[in-house]
Amino acid sequence: MFLPTKILRTLKNRNFIFTLFVLFLPLATPSKAVSEKLHFNVYRNNSLIGYHNLDFSRTGSLVESKIQIKFEVTFLGFVVYEYLHQNHEKWMDNSLIFMEASTDKNGDLLDCKVSKKENKFKISGTNGNLLLDKQITPTTYWKFDQLISGEKNMVLNSQDCSYINFDIQYLGEEMIYDNSLKASRYKLLGKEFTGDDVNIDIWYKDKKWVKMIFLKDGSIIEYFLKEYDTKDK
Repeated sequence: MFLPTKILRTLKNRNFIFTLFVLFLPLATPSKAVSEKLHFNVYRNNSLIGYHNLDFSRTGSLVESKIQIKFEVTFLGFVVYEYLHQNHEKWMDNSLIFMEASTDKNGDLLDCKVSKKENKFKISGTNGNLLLDKQITPTTYWKFDQLISGEKNMVLNSQDCSYINFDIQYLGEEMIYDNSLKASRYKLLGKEFTGDDVNIDIWYKDKKWVKMIFLKDGSIIEYFLKEYDTKDK
């Protein structure tokens, strides 16, 4: 049986469109994760003591952060103080739904875990075990909108699951990194569970964490983004 030329052309066009649809169908699958990072060199009184690295993976509304911190203070070639911290966070729609952190603070082992089940947040760690009906911001500092919220904020210490009540002050816009970057500066003041003072100056550029200075045991600890750290060149 012979079909008219017009009908044959129509069928061929439809087959062509169907073939294109099948070929490009995989493109409709969920997009791959997008990776980002914030890597800081950390100095104590102008001497390099380690790093604070944050690596992010974003897939749709889910953001995962992997955090690694290592400080090592030496004297006459010997390590006199060591600090190690590892943290894995998961944020969904800007809400923390999971965190698991472990810290070795010069031999003192600490931990903090957060998990969300339905509308409750379970918090368990060295110095805290609670069930909350609202999220709380951890001291990982990169979530600007959650951390810098008004003049006061109660945050979760990601080392041990204790709490820090921060007084927050906006200090204005500044040029940093040899006048190569303009950023917003904030002062954070509070006390840790141990009674130790927390005194932090932190800078954000378009809500991205770009620099930090804090005082610890009479020393000045200063963070430099690696791409702006001229001392490390």
